[in-house]
Amino acid sequence: MYNNHGVQRYRETDINSMSKEKMIVLLYEKMQSDLLLAQRALRNEDRVEMTKKINHSQRIVSELRGALDHSIGGEVSQNLDNLYDFMFHQHLEVLVDLNEVHIVNCLRVIEPLVEAWRQIPPGTAENAARENANTATGPNPAVEKVVPNEPAPEQSGERTSILSVSA
Repeated sequence: MYNNHGVQRYRETDINSMSKEKMIVLLYEKMQSDLLLAQRALRNEDRVEMTKKINHSQRIVSELRGALDHSIGGEVSQNLDNLYDFMFHQHLEVLVDLNEVHIVNCLRVIEPLVEAWRQIPPGTAENAARENANTATGPNPAVEKVVPNEPAPEQSGERTSILSVSA
């Protein structure tokens, strides 16, 4: 008999060392799997199994939504938040209506997301977070410095912007 503790430790190490991008892909794939199994259970009139799979998929949606960082993601994270909100409500609708159209709607949303996330190079999320932290705590190259011993631009008759626009 194998030691389950060793298997559990391996899984924890694997998950802890996994890139955020790979973790998101795995979560999307698990949602797809749960939804397909819920669809099959619904067709087979197995309400218990369907509910179990829908609830698990919905928990994944909630976790993904809760993990969004709007300070880094901006418009992209807002769009994902809207998609996750839509999917969350579609999960509820499946449980109420027992109509697989809501499952299909979720699968249609997840498919392009999982494909897009598979294209993101590992470490991109960590790099973005690091850059955001450096910008928040370090010098901002977009802000002009005023030297104390020189007259401010307003005093010398020049008008300059405090912020420079850069690409």
